Amino acid sequence: MTLYYVISMFNLKKHRNIHSGFTLIQILFSLITVSVLAVIAIRYIGRYQKYTHLQQAQVVLLQNSQYMEQHYQRHLSYKLNSTSWPKLYISQNKHFCFKIMGNPRSHSGDTFSIKAVALDNKKEPRILKINRHGMVIMCQTSESNCEEDNSFFNGHISLDKNCTIFNR
Repeated sequence: MTLYYVISMFNLKKHRNIHSGFTLIQILFSLITVSVLAVIAIRYIGRYQKYTHLQQAQVVLLQNSQYMEQHYQRHLSYKLNSTSWPKLYISQNKHFCFKIMGNPRSHSGDTFSIKAVALDNKKEPRILKINRHGMVIMCQTSESNCEEDNSFFNGHISLDKNCTIFNR
């Protein structure tokens, strides 16, 4: 009985080895499925990163707005003097630069708007703006860029297009 058991186990192992492994079609189907899922994931990760950068810019805008309110409490004006704005608390992060909008010489000093523009506005053409009341607005396109020589952004509204309230 023992010899019969050994022979039958040997035959069972032979038959098992014949049918083990994957076919080429199964491997190709698996690779295609994984590739499609990877492409979808990469696309959504890119969107998520851009949205996260906008949210980080919004946080900085809120911090700068709070700083401007503190400045107003001390000086009763948002302007530093008749020809300049105060230096912002945060003027740049990894992805955006932040400047006050409008020339201080032609500005009354009783209000302000701060704009966040992407350092690389080809990758991220959207901008964010915050006003004195804390309303954050996102514009889909803008002609502003961080390389402007002024310490402020041009205040013309026509520079920013397709604007809506951000994070309603």
